[in-house]
Amino acid sequence: MSYAKFIAKKIIIHHSANANLSPQFSGINEYHKQKFGMESSLGLWGGYQYFIERNGTVLQYRRGDEIGAHCKGQNDSSIGICLAGNFNFQKPTSNQIVSLCKLIDYLLKVYHVSANQIYPHRFYNITDCPGLLLPDDWAITQFKDYLTENLNHLLLLLKAYLEKGIGAILNK
Repeated sequence: MSYAKFIAKKIIIHHSANANLSPQFSGINEYHKQKFGMESSLGLWGGYQYFIERNGTVLQYRRGDEIGAHCKGQNDSSIGICLAGNFNFQKPTSNQIVSLCKLIDYLLKVYHVSANQIYPHRFYNITDCPGLLLPDDWAITQFKDYLTENLNHLLLLLKAYLEKGIGAILNK
């Protein structure tokens, strides 16, 4: 069986629209098997490339360079990330946010997608996805905050290292 490849140009963020706190990966896989019948090279059926459970666990339905089935009209040029939860009624967990930011960081580096090319599902289709509680720029804002926090941490480490080095020189 051959699988089409594509060049990722954007990342599209989804929610599962299921408020259940239990793991959802397997249930979505089975639902997408019935709905789309599009098996991935990983032997799974979920239409998204990545799925993030409420506890922050990142799971994969498809390779990042494999066409998905997550956003009509955009599947051949986008990487789909779905977060478990119904964000019309609940917010993503802090573990999900950290995992999402780390995953976005990885994907931007590997697939050379711009951070400005992260969109909610509703940008392309008539849907609430990824939930009415999240503004359209939510994922980009979370990612920028993550980068700022990491940069501040690195600057503090660098400052401490330099101060230690200068202290050692002055004590000679």
